Amino acid sequence: MRDEDDKLTFFYCGDMNAKVFKLLEKNLSEQEHDLVDFYNEFLIDIYLLLDKLKSKYIAIDWDNTISADQDYFLQLIKKLQKAGFTPFVCTLRAPDKENIREIRSVLEETNIAIYLTDGKPKRKYMRKLGVKVHLWIDDFYPGISDESCKIFARNSIE
Repeated sequence: MRDEDDKLTFFYCGDMNAKVFKLLEKNLSEQEHDLVDFYNEFLIDIYLLLDKLKSKYIAIDWDNTISADQDYFLQLIKKLQKAGFTPFVCTLRAPDKENIREIRSVLEETNIAIYLTDGKPKRKYMRKLGVKVHLWIDDFYPGISDESCKIFARNSIE
């Protein structure tokens, strides 16, 4: 049983029938992390923000997301890959060798891509690369896009 201090609270208020949500809901329950569907910025550790429904790309933040429970995210990445999704790391970190080396040392067995945006909004950065993200998994939703973006309203974040 997971200690209360080790539990993470995930927020999801998107399409409850989405394949990725079913996978996440089951996985979070198995790992004893909490899942809420109401917005409370003081309670939520990690946001699950549905973006492009037809995409298979899953963007996962590094700092305070994967780094908050590396074992959980390693097995989640493998389950996402097995289910046909393409998870990758998308972080606001600077694109230098040390940042890549640190992330790769934890995730080397997953062989996923790592994108370092150097502080630029993640959604815009990935779109410039031609990647439309299905789901963002992140502890800091303002790092994904500017406040006027419809993705937040669509996910019940006002």
